[in-house]
Amino acid sequence: MPGPVLGRYRLLLVDLDGVVWRGSRILVENVEWLRRARSLGAEVVFVTNNSTRSRRVYAERLTAVMGYPVEPRDVVTSGYAVARLVRERSGESRVIVLGEEGLVEELVLQGHLVLSIHDPIRCPVDYVVVGLDRGLSYQKLRAAHEAVKRCGARVAVSNEDNVIPLERGDAPGAGAVLAALLASTGARPELVAGKPEPYMYRLVLRERGVEPREALVIGDRCDTDIEAARRAGLDSVLVLTGVAGERGERCPATYTVASLPELDATRSPS
Repeated sequence: MPGPVLGRYRLLLVDLDGVVWRGSRILVENVEWLRRARSLGAEVVFVTNNSTRSRRVYAERLTAVMGYPVEPRDVVTSGYAVARLVRERSGESRVIVLGEEGLVEELVLQGHLVLSIHDPIRCPVDYVVVGLDRGLSYQKLRAAHEAVKRCGARVAVSNEDNVIPLERGDAPGAGAVLAALLASTGARPELVAGKPEPYMYRLVLRERGVEPREALVIGDRCDTDIEAARRAGLDSVLVLTGVAGERGERCPATYTVASLPELDATRSPS
């Protein structure tokens, strides 16, 4: 039988790094709890700010980790979200990308035309779409700069995380890539898809036909996962197997647990 917390929610919105895995290490207790939640009827959707991999690639990895078939529709990345957001606001668009293969794949799947940075920039360019780009080069940055300055391209961002957590320390994130573009152009982001913006959570609720009171966010970061839940009006779990646990941070999540199995002994709020 589901416990008092699990029995309250129909949909679980689950972060990846710090909840399902930490770098290359699988967080077994959390994974086993999520498997059981699904077996008891909860829908599980994985929601990540990482735009470097597509939903397809994440679904393949998650199928191996979770031990049941995870479909691309069960994953929302900030790359997919920003591709959807651009289409909702402006239709199929011509874009320059500061980002990696996963972001490009999601943009193409949403019908956008991804322009090559290796050719001279030809207007119109509707958007420069920015994500984490570990292959960032001066050539890429210059193409994006020209698209903004010469073509009036707007800036859309997968997420504004300045750093990404690693198993040891951290590294520059999408926000650092964005900062370089903003510094040279004086532009400001028009669209931001990733957490702590609530767009990704609201997108899943809309697609699944779930009311906010029926959904529970599970994440390891106060500044992204839990803050996005607050903005979306959703209950949340801060699980201390990731960033907040390492930093000793606490925030007003609905529940705070060392690992997900602790939820089974936690009383549901009235």
